[in-house]
Amino acid sequence: MKQPLRGPALYKAIRDYIKQYIIENNLKPGDSLPPEGQLVEDLGVGRSSVREAVKSLQSVGIVDVRQGDGLYVRELNFDPMLEAFIFGMQFDPTTLAELLQIRIWIEVSVIGDAVEHLTDADVAKLEAILEDWGRRVQAGEEYSDLDESFHQTIYGVLHNQTLMNLFSAFWTAFTNLDTQITQDAEPASVLQFHRSILDAIQARDSESTRQQLLQHFDHIKNRINQYLATPEVSG
Repeated sequence: MKQPLRGPALYKAIRDYIKQYIIENNLKPGDSLPPEGQLVEDLGVGRSSVREAVKSLQSVGIVDVRQGDGLYVRELNFDPMLEAFIFGMQFDPTTLAELLQIRIWIEVSVIGDAVEHLTDADVAKLEAILEDWGRRVQAGEEYSDLDESFHQTIYGVLHNQTLMNLFSAFWTAFTNLDTQITQDAEPASVLQFHRSILDAIQARDSESTRQQLLQHFDHIKNRINQYLATPEVSG
């Protein structure tokens, strides 16, 4: 890598070098990387080439550039994918239905394992979430954060941070949509769907929980299909 890099593979080679440096040195999120000047010297390339490569790694969430403080390893995140999700749904509304289906496939696949790992304390937390949710519905208040917390509590017991990050990306993408979709006309029915899910969890019945989850998602599917059928979208 001491020889000057040339040709169309220049940026890729610099990016690969930085990624390999992170792996070989067992760097963790928040650890510092060599400054640009050192990378220029080590690779024998121009500073502009290094900056372009770093910007590329920054755009995909690998490197964090702190102005005046250098380069750092960024924590694994789904920000680039989230941006693509949001743009995709704006560019092609049918992407919305496809993303929901992906979420359904994932949640339905892992719900059984989650039910097995939920403790009595976790179930009590879910119960408290629904109680707060019910109070907000009666008061006509926003409850989407409780909806997210409900699902996070269920799947958090699997201790898979990548899965949780993916769910958060899905959630953020959907909550960035038009209020015609994200604000349900029947909040009490949404609460009841989650109550049915919790009832099945309390019975430690994985299959019933899965079926209740599917019914919940069928409700969301119907809302999305109605949205996609509106003249403003379908036309």
